[in-house]
Amino acid sequence: MSGYEARWEEHNAERRTRILRAAIELIEEGPADADVSVRDVAQRAGLAKSVVYRQFGNKDELERRVRSLTFEDLAGVLDERLDLADGSLREILTRTIAAVADWMLDHPRLNEFVRRGPTFESDGSLDAVSQFKHRMMVQAEGIIGALAAALNADDASFRSVPFAVVTMIEATLSAWIRGAAPTRSRAEIISDLADYAWYVLDGAARAAGIEVRPDVPFTAMIAELTGSLTPG
Repeated sequence: MSGYEARWEEHNAERRTRILRAAIELIEEGPADADVSVRDVAQRAGLAKSVVYRQFGNKDELERRVRSLTFEDLAGVLDERLDLADGSLREILTRTIAAVADWMLDHPRLNEFVRRGPTFESDGSLDAVSQFKHRMMVQAEGIIGALAAALNADDASFRSVPFAVVTMIEATLSAWIRGAAPTRSRAEIISDLADYAWYVLDGAARAAGIEVRPDVPFTAMIAELTGSLTPG
C-alpha cells in the first residue's frame, strides 16, 4: 500500500468511527424505541448524508457496525475484569458482574438497541447480546479450564456451568434494569449474583471432587491445589 493509499484509508477509518460515535450518541439521547435516521447521524457527525452511505452501504450495515462497536467496547471491559491473575474468584465474579450491571444502568437505550439485531460479524443467527453472552462463556471457560488442568481433572461436571451462570446473570440483570425483578440495590443485586455464580461453580467442583475456596487469590489457590497433588 502506498503512502497516499495508507493516508486515505486512515482518513476513511476516522470518518467511520466519527459516524459510529455520532449514531451511538443519538441512540443514547433518544427514546428507547426511537428510529435514528441516516440523515440525523450525518448531521450529528457534521458530514453529508452521501458520505455516510459511502462509508456504510445502507442503514442496516450502519446499525450492525454500531452493535459491533458497542459489543467490542463492552467486551474489552469484561476481558479486563475477568483477569484470572488479579484477585480471588469472588472478587473476579463480583467485579465482572458489576461491570455488566453498570453498563446496563449507564446505557439503557443502547442496551435495548443492541438487543434488536445482529452485529456486522454475525450472519444474523445471533443478536449482539447472544454474541456477548458467548464471549462471556468463553472467558468463564478459562476459569474452569485452569482448574481442570491444574488438577488433571475431567471437566465434564463443569461443561454446562458457563452457560448456566452467564445466562442467569444476563437475564437477571436485564429483568432488574426493567424493574421486573425483585427490588434490590445495585450493591445487593451484584452481591446476590456473585454468590449464586459461586454456588453453581462450587457445586460443580465438589461433584468433581475438588474443593475451591472463593476468597483466596485465584493463582494462589491453583498453586495450592496443584501442590496438594504433588507426591511428598
